[in-house]
Amino acid sequence: MTTVQTMADAGAALRTRRAELDLSQATVAARAGVSREWLNAVENGKSRFDFQLFLATCEALDLDVLVRRRTADA
Repeated sequence: MTTVQTMADAGAALRTRRAELDLSQATVAARAGVSREWLNAVENGKSRFDFQLFLATCEALDLDVLVRRRTADA
């Protein structure tokens, strides 16, 4: 499980998963309904992003987004 604390972390998680699946940015962008330019900016931590678009991109990469309470040792 990847812990995301910043937008840059979120973008890096998307980039890592895309690489694991051996997918191009263009393919993921088309599946998610976002532009390749948007995905590139997010993956490189250069953009604030719309959460709906982020969720769509996670869906395209078969990723779940989990929000949970922090534990004492986190």
